[in-house]
Amino acid sequence: MEKRILFISEKKTMIANALIQALEEKAFRVEQVKANVTEISRLEEPPEIWVLYLQGVERSLLDLLSYTKDQIKEHGYRLFAIGTPEELEEDLKGFPVSDIKGTFKRPFRMEEVIDRMTMEAMNVQRLSEAKKILIIDDDPLMLQTFKEMLQSNYRVYTANSGMNALQMLVSTEVDLILLDYEMPMIKGPQILEMLRSESHTKDIPVMFLTSNNDRESIIRVMSLNPVNYLLKSLPRSEIFGKIKEFFEGRPLLRTKMSGCKASIFRSSLS
Repeated sequence: MEKRILFISEKKTMIANALIQALEEKAFRVEQVKANVTEISRLEEPPEIWVLYLQGVERSLLDLLSYTKDQIKEHGYRLFAIGTPEELEEDLKGFPVSDIKGTFKRPFRMEEVIDRMTMEAMNVQRLSEAKKILIIDDDPLMLQTFKEMLQSNYRVYTANSGMNALQMLVSTEVDLILLDYEMPMIKGPQILEMLRSESHTKDIPVMFLTSNNDRESIIRVMSLNPVNYLLKSLPRSEIFGKIKEFFEGRPLLRTKMSGCKASIFRSSLS
């Protein structure tokens, strides 16, 4: 198993150098870069694990954090931060807590950092073989909810619009798309049409996400022939179960419609 870390720091301090050396002694390949967006963006295949060493990072921090947030959303990188309690509180203010895998307060125990990096490298290896899911929804809370629900078992990517999703899919292959049916601007059915019109996305399975479970809504959703639909209000266990069933190739247990008979549901597919 290759263990790679991107170590982002502005200054080569004695403590930072000691940590890098300790990681390399544990067979990690540590790639050092300055806290500079231009320098990081030049990397062809960045490591999955990013460590941001906050000491001395000032003028470029806002641009760096904005870039990092976008990269985490698009590629699923795992960010850790090291700093004093004040640096961690002030410098990371406004950065999504859910996008930070862990923090270490200086002074830190070297063994604690190494153990956590080792565990994270094992998770990266496990998820490198996992199925990839892209969630498309304009609601940030819904995106985060589904991401947190699925990311322990799948590689999860998110996009808040159809155009962002199409752009992402140019360079990222996924095994399933969860697509919000009702979005402003470009709605789910239009996005599905665009996906099916492109050669590299036309065969990607799509499940619609919907908040409506009335007869007319479900018939309208299923008439577009997605592989399934998921009610956003379903318990997490049921949503997870349906996705798991899809990947395992078992017959899908379609969501029951409130007040609708199965015959009505079947007629919606004809």
